Amino acid sequence: MEVLIRLFALLMTALFTVHAEDTLLLNAHIRMIPKIMALDTQALSHNPSGKATLAIVYDNNRRNNAKKIADEINSNHNGNVGALPFIAMAISVDELVIRHDIAFAYLIDMSKSSVNKVASWGTSNNSPTFSYNAQNLDLGILGTIVIERSTVIYINKNVLKAGKFRFNDSLFQIARLVE
Repeated sequence: MEVLIRLFALLMTALFTVHAEDTLLLNAHIRMIPKIMALDTQALSHNPSGKATLAIVYDNNRRNNAKKIADEINSNHNGNVGALPFIAMAISVDELVIRHDIAFAYLIDMSKSSVNKVASWGTSNNSPTFSYNAQNLDLGILGTIVIERSTVIYINKNVLKAGKFRFNDSLFQIARLVE
């Protein structure tokens, strides 16, 4: 019985540790994604209203998660990051692919087929795409943020070349280009 209690305690500790790491990573993304968007020199060109739209993209039944992230971003940044006015909003993959007014797309966890749709949309619309999942770089997403010994921004070099993305040079001084 004592062995089972210890095993249960160990499993619960591992579960809470994984959850804490995910929360830490998500909070880093919530703070940094709007700042990366502000380094896109074309961010305001997508929307004639003069306010950039940051899409928190979801598929399936993850709308509530995307809405929580968008609300948190809006709350943390009060509609501006630097000199860039913006709004974050939850948008489904199906809605995203028919829109042309989105300045920046951030993908939460989703299926590979949905990631491929968003990656293709991003390149054809010159809208940067960043993902919560670093493995999505292999599927054509432009970038991600990873916490290693420090926080690291990875940019997919091939996607950067394929799209007509224009960023302030300071992004390239802090990001790592990967193929």
